[in-house]
Amino acid sequence: MNIQITAIMGALRQEKRFNIISNNLSNAQTIGFKRELPIFRKTLDQVLQKEAQNFQDSIHITFQQGELHETRNPFDFAIDGEGFFKVITPSGIRYTRAGKFKLNQERLLVTSEGFPLLGKRGPLRIEGQNITVEPNGTVKADGNPIDQIDLVTFKDLKSLKKMGHHLFLVEGGKEIGVTTPRILQGFLESSNINVIEEMVQLMDTFRNYESCIKVIQSQDEMDSNAVNSLGRIR
Repeated sequence: MNIQITAIMGALRQEKRFNIISNNLSNAQTIGFKRELPIFRKTLDQVLQKEAQNFQDSIHITFQQGELHETRNPFDFAIDGEGFFKVITPSGIRYTRAGKFKLNQERLLVTSEGFPLLGKRGPLRIEGQNITVEPNGTVKADGNPIDQIDLVTFKDLKSLKKMGHHLFLVEGGKEIGVTTPRILQGFLESSNINVIEEMVQLMDTFRNYESCIKVIQSQDEMDSNAVNSLGRIR
């Protein structure tokens, strides 16, 4: 029976891993998307012991920088190095590496969802025609400084929890200013997904899942044969 339980837990874990990898692949073209990895904290044998109630898997987010590509759009910004943009949502402040913004009717720089980008003085409102952003985040309209993009980071990136595809919520951490910010105007950061690597991981997961299912089916067959044998003996 322990073999069957172990195989079932293994199959469930491989299914979870499959879903995470599939999500990575589906977001390979999503601006600012960060790869997720499943973390299995206990071995399957430990799951069968008394401390099984403490069993908990988790998802690790890899914040390795994605490739930067030029768009020449004046409202596209890429962070070269550490840091996150701050945006204000109906649920509060969120953080992102996705620097694709646009002007809304109120001339605020907003995300595709309509969330305003925050500067040092609050939501960034653009008045003027010629908009430039310096590497340190200073925003100028027709040559006149109007604000500075509020670029922040965190001592422990593990305090960031993903909300959707490219937004993050901080849990228990405290934001700190980026010492030497470097923002590139007219560029965007791609996801940090390596499609070939993810495909290899996906195939490996599928093979492991199949192996677990075969063990479960084999154990079921053995149990069924044992029951039939007992019936004939009686």
